[in-house]
Amino acid sequence: MERAAALRLDAEWARVRTGRPASSSGTRMRMLSDVISALTPHAENDLALSARLSLRYGDLARHHFDTGRRADALSAVEKAVRHCAEPARHDDEHARWYARALISQSVYLAEPLSDELGLPRYSFRPHGEQPCGQDRLAGLAAVEATHRAIAVWERLDPSDPVNREGLAQAHVFLGDRLEELGRPVDAAEWAVRAEREFHALWQRPDPAERAHAAMLEHLGDQLERRLRRCPFEGGLTQLHKRGLLPRRRLPLAVLSARIDGVAPEAVAEGLGLERAEVDRILRAHSWRAVWRFDVRQADGSWEPLTHPWRGMDAVTDCTAEAVAAELTDAFLHSSDVPPEPTPWRFALWWDEEGHLDGSRFRTTSAPAATKASAPPPSPSPVPSADPS
Repeated sequence: MERAAALRLDAEWARVRTGRPASSSGTRMRMLSDVISALTPHAENDLALSARLSLRYGDLARHHFDTGRRADALSAVEKAVRHCAEPARHDDEHARWYARALISQSVYLAEPLSDELGLPRYSFRPHGEQPCGQDRLAGLAAVEATHRAIAVWERLDPSDPVNREGLAQAHVFLGDRLEELGRPVDAAEWAVRAEREFHALWQRPDPAERAHAAMLEHLGDQLERRLRRCPFEGGLTQLHKRGLLPRRRLPLAVLSARIDGVAPEAVAEGLGLERAEVDRILRAHSWRAVWRFDVRQADGSWEPLTHPWRGMDAVTDCTAEAVAAELTDAFLHSSDVPPEPTPWRFALWWDEEGHLDGSRFRTTSAPAATKASAPPPSPSPVPSADPS
């Protein structure tokens, strides 16, 4: 009777969880706590109830995470994972619940590695700011949890579209976790694999369906961002050799290499293109150079200058270093250059202004000389103590 009552309460919670009927947040959490308390005594020797208890701990974890209590979320999702591990060995539906709990755990673990917009905070290695040791360990644990989820999906029936979609989504999450750890090449690889899997999965129905198209657009945006951060040697060239650089992305790869100063001959050889094709791409595809000069104020803050020292322009077949040299020379010979020893700095981005660590070229003044960097491939000599 107690088991039946617990299941009735769980069924009622399932309706409330979907918003039917509407209830306050406090009421929902009290009810969820009651469900967990009702299920717990019966879950130890009942795999079905243990799996259902896992779902409710997952709901609790999501609530904590959405309300900014990450530590509580991690505690709850750990219980969700633990309660579903054994049921997952005996039932495919429970295995799916287990895999999703592992993915949620990976998301909560990796939360400090993303910024307020949900974009990777430390994805500019080796030149960018690095996470603290604790956050990096959490990121590595998130990768491990995602690999465990992938292993669960891989042992399920691959002819079931639900399982195929679950595996593809897990590959998307693996790419996210790797990008957060500053591994854009590995992250790009998994974005390509996931994109191909979703295309194959959605041949029927038509991939132009709104939800499908939105997912593919999201994957395309992710892949483009990651490819822009891949070095040419050992990055774009390796993806090409392994068949993981889609042909439609070759112009992006050519532009990225040229912006970083790779000679057209080397670009053609590394990407398996004719030299004439590389020249055609460079003539036909411009890139948008976005720049900003900042001057250090008396209080230590950086003040951006106005146009023309903060602007953008389309550039054709020109490296970031060449564009930066022209702009810096113009600035040094202008009336706007601050008097010594006032520090100033310059950054040049591809397409849009963003984090300094993501710039294609940086230079910071110094009393006796100008220190420059143009990552990659050269190590950045910009002082690490330079405040952003």
